[in-house]
Amino acid sequence: MAFTTTIEPSKDITPATKEPIAGGEIASLMAAIMLSVYAGQKSRKQLRKLNRKLTWLVVKEKVRSFFTRPEDIDRRTLIIILLAVLVLALVFISPVAALVLAILGLILILAGVI
Repeated sequence: MAFTTTIEPSKDITPATKEPIAGGEIASLMAAIMLSVYAGQKSRKQLRKLNRKLTWLVVKEKVRSFFTRPEDIDRRTLIIILLAVLVLALVFISPVAALVLAILGLILILAGVI
């Protein structure tokens, strides 16, 4: 008779659990720490220069965003925005016409025409 043994795996093996990483809070905290360490190593003149560069970049991006058309505005949203601006303008000129236009716009929106 042959001598055989069987090896059974241990039943108390648990897989390693991965905790979700909280990206927003930890990332902003780490960025603040890194920036404070970086700023601590710079002189006032260098910090002012960095501040001017950052301000200039923000202004350039703001101007660039004015000239680029956003892709996600659909036709219905644009019509509703234009209708609201027209109603606000008519409130000061002719409140009765603004009320009529607002009611007409609401009816068209609720009817699904717009």
